[in-house]
Amino acid sequence: MFFIPLFSSNLTTNKFGRKIEYLRTVDSTNQEAKRMIDKNYIQSGNIVISDEQTNGQGRRGDKWFSSPGKSLTFSLLIKNEDPKLIQKLPLICGISAIKGIKQLTNCNCTLKWPNDIMYENSKLGGILIEQTKQHFIIGIGINVNDSTFDSSIEKEASSLYSILGRPIQREPLLAFILNNLEQSLHLTLNEIIIKWESYCAHMNAFIKFHNANEIINAKFLGLNNEGFANMELNQEHKIFNSGVIQL
Repeated sequence: MFFIPLFSSNLTTNKFGRKIEYLRTVDSTNQEAKRMIDKNYIQSGNIVISDEQTNGQGRRGDKWFSSPGKSLTFSLLIKNEDPKLIQKLPLICGISAIKGIKQLTNCNCTLKWPNDIMYENSKLGGILIEQTKQHFIIGIGINVNDSTFDSSIEKEASSLYSILGRPIQREPLLAFILNNLEQSLHLTLNEIIIKWESYCAHMNAFIKFHNANEIINAKFLGLNNEGFANMELNQEHKIFNSGVIQL
């Protein structure tokens, strides 16, 4: 069970998370948020959270696996009122997740471009941002108390429970993430880029980059002033706004 009073007691936001739709099971919190938008049942700042997702979504059409009652899986709706929001959100969502985890557990996590949540070389969580009807739907999944993983991801996945050896309360973790996210929206894109780079797991490191059907060996140089990835390939600097990095 997700205890809403415990979550609310740790929430300091003005808007984010002040209305919460809690479901025991759903196909996907992002999909449920879309259905609620169609029915005018959800507004900017509202969140949808579920103990179980039967068809969770990851980036690039991947399936997002989560453990019922153990993972933190939720979606936040934000109205698109800032022309820079489409560039800010992929960065501040990852930053806010890292800061929320640190605040609750003192665990130092990192980010893999654009917004995978990492601990050492293992993946703790991911973020999927979709846009519909003048809103952004931010889906965030974090492995909190998971102890087993699907065979397709078990070699690369981890959880806070696996790292710390103790159960973690999901309620304050969600509150801390939302607190940080609402505060970060007021930062300039340049301030966000500097903060994101400070959490990056592969700054100035050589990486494999999956660009469409091509795998590229490159050096990750950071972000440009629009928040896109700046990489060095064959002594040339190139900018990418999508793709998958392999460490």
